Amino acid sequence: MNSGEKEVHYFSWDENFRKGPLVYQQRFDGSGDRLGVCADEAKTRGEVSATYLDYPKAAERAAQLLPSAKIVILLREPTSRLVSSFNMKWQVEICGKLTWTRNDCYNGITSPRVINENTVAVKQRQAAMAVWNRCNVDKKGLDHACLAADFKKKLTDKVEDEVKRLGQCAHAGVEDMGACLGINGLDQTRLYAMMEDSLFVYRSMYVEHISRWLKVYPAESIMVVASEHLKEAKDMKAVMLRFANFLQIPGEGKKVHHELIFKASPASQDGSVHENGRAYIGEAPADLADKLNKVFCPKNQELAQLLLDRKLAPSVGAIPWLATALKRDLC
Repeated sequence: MNSGEKEVHYFSWDENFRKGPLVYQQRFDGSGDRLGVCADEAKTRGEVSATYLDYPKAAERAAQLLPSAKIVILLREPTSRLVSSFNMKWQVEICGKLTWTRNDCYNGITSPRVINENTVAVKQRQAAMAVWNRCNVDKKGLDHACLAADFKKKLTDKVEDEVKRLGQCAHAGVEDMGACLGINGLDQTRLYAMMEDSLFVYRSMYVEHISRWLKVYPAESIMVVASEHLKEAKDMKAVMLRFANFLQIPGEGKKVHHELIFKASPASQDGSVHENGRAYIGEAPADLADKLNKVFCPKNQELAQLLLDRKLAPSVGAIPWLATALKRDLC
């Protein structure tokens, strides 16, 4: 794997891409000073970046530099992914830097001084102070019911605004939803702000993004996995063996340690495998969840057909939430 931060974001973020392919190569062990030359050529190298799937330039850039790469795509149930993404954004807004040091960061906000000490941006500090002024209890901490109401309102407002824009794009009959939403051609700062703060629904429309990757990579070079299978011990070994076969690396032997995939991550609070332990103060209200299911339903139907047609999934049942979604009388 790459050295340094877990996620490289080389192909998706302009500021990283402009550093050039040699700088990218040097993130991996064995790299020398010449592009394309690494020690131990037989070693399989890889990296992970959550922005690659849906940022508009990533697929084309990856294919230009690494046309023979193997692409592994993890898909989470769309509404769950949306709420998780929003939860991260909401916690950063409330907690600033404290988000990365405790999973229930809002319980660590005990005064305006703590907010100031953990500020990451002026706008973030202003938002955190607004919540403090509204939700503090005797100026000692934040009331959970008030926080939950804040979470649900902000989530609902974000989703309803985006669904309205997506509806306008669909009504216009556009083929490229991203272009209609205005993300193509944006500079890095504006693209990041839009993707991370305004496009929670679009980013869960997986068929839009996988279709882009299939324009530059053959289906044989892409593996799609339901991320839920990496949370269930009964499924995990089979998925990892499939992964090894896809990469043509050993699935058994002295260097293969299956016990590691069943070991809980350091952040796990309950011993669950690969659980990051981030706390949720609220969930999507029932009426909002229903609305999202209706929005995602036709896109999930398109996704199911794409995966089957391109042999990226043996059956719809290979992705549990996709099979469930297609049974609902929503579309």
